[in-house]
Amino acid sequence: MTMTENITVTHLTDQPQPGATTDAAPTAAGVDLVHVPAADVVIEDNVRTAADLDPAFLASVKRHGVLLPTIGYRNIDGSVVVRDGQMRVLAAREAGREVPVFVTARGDSAAARIAEQLVANERRTALTDGDRLAAYRQLEIEGLSVTAIARETGTKRDAVKQTLIVAKSDTASAAVSSGQATFTQALLLAEFDGDADAVTELTECIAEGYGDDELTHTAARLRQDAERREARVQVRADLVKAGRRVVGEDDDYESLDRLTDAADDVTDYQERHGLDPEAHAECAGAAWHVREWGTPEPVQVCTMPDAHHARYQSFRPAIPVGGTPEAEKSDEDRAAEAEERKAARRVLVANNKAWDAADDVRREWIAGLLQRKNAPKDAARFLAIALTRHASTRYASGMVSARSLLGIESSGWDGDTLSQWVEEHPTKGLHLSLAVVFSGFENTANREWWRTPDAESRGYLNQLAAWGYPLSHVEQLAAGIQPDLDQVDGEDAAAE
Repeated sequence: MTMTENITVTHLTDQPQPGATTDAAPTAAGVDLVHVPAADVVIEDNVRTAADLDPAFLASVKRHGVLLPTIGYRNIDGSVVVRDGQMRVLAAREAGREVPVFVTARGDSAAARIAEQLVANERRTALTDGDRLAAYRQLEIEGLSVTAIARETGTKRDAVKQTLIVAKSDTASAAVSSGQATFTQALLLAEFDGDADAVTELTECIAEGYGDDELTHTAARLRQDAERREARVQVRADLVKAGRRVVGEDDDYESLDRLTDAADDVTDYQERHGLDPEAHAECAGAAWHVREWGTPEPVQVCTMPDAHHARYQSFRPAIPVGGTPEAEKSDEDRAAEAEERKAARRVLVANNKAWDAADDVRREWIAGLLQRKNAPKDAARFLAIALTRHASTRYASGMVSARSLLGIESSGWDGDTLSQWVEEHPTKGLHLSLAVVFSGFENTANREWWRTPDAESRGYLNQLAAWGYPLSHVEQLAAGIQPDLDQVDGEDAAAE
């Protein structure tokens, strides 16, 4: 959007038609600049067939008038005919304004008119996004408030605020000006201005061709990371102050619940208890780690896992009679196992963070789905399967409620509140049923879904995808989809 149209003026040195009389201000040889009430101007036939007035453009004309002259001529009756500038004339008529017109001699043939109008309209160069950002920023520097800029430019206040947010970020404004990012993408870059790692990740995602939906998931995770980072720093500081040894992601460690002091020949898992935190405090490998996902909490770990036994034993074939027992692990083997543990932990942390972020994005999308006038296609079929094959999810309790998904603000009992709501919205019965089932699935959903997809995770997430929800990488895992493969058919997914 621009504050004014950018006009290419042609043929300004043409001679005026003989006999033209007007109170005009001299401008250039052969050209008269006249100001005519828009209602008195004749608009010539135009190659532009759509003449819908942009609300912002109309608001600008009402406030400032027509800033750039139109181009026209006088007909045999002496009336001013505008050849180039019909949109400005139409806006001025509605605003009750005059129109400035450069009156020149124009060719009266249809061919001349069409050629000139084509040239005038196709050779206009609009302001670039970078030009607009700089202009808005300069208006603010000159002392104009957001409200004043919106009023002067005929732009919505929220649009001005967003434009200034981007303009104040060197990274975001450069990305827009260079064409490397859309305005929506630049808003995300500006949001994380000052967080170098976040900006780098978003920039790489944009360069790799991520769409707005994929960036939404990434931004949600980065927001959660930023919110929790400060809390983790404080938890670590408290541990250090208490004299605790704190380890990071690059250290080799294992959580106590995955280690045991039971001998390897103890095969009953009820007897293979995890390490006791109090007893383990005396171990040379005793340390603390601050959980990277969810609520930052201190977790006791061991940095010498080989000093204990793995609590969950993998299958090992029995040693045959006369066979040779397994050789003791070499230092290289131990180092390789340590790297495997760290790599697995990095994947666990990354995917758990991504899952937590996806929860917010998915629930916001569901709430939007329930605000639509019509329920999604096959909603009745989905409900029938959910209430039979996945009936246990209906009664799952948790943070998500049908009331919150529907945006109902009430402190009463859910049953009364929802029944009253559907009485007030008699055509929304299907929406209400969906909200009840959605809340059950959402309260069932957890981080284990991406590690071990089951019938609930596959059926639910694939149905959302069939209705248009963009599954994130970690949600694709929970849906039983390999992220690099095409989405499965929505109807088959819903039937799982």
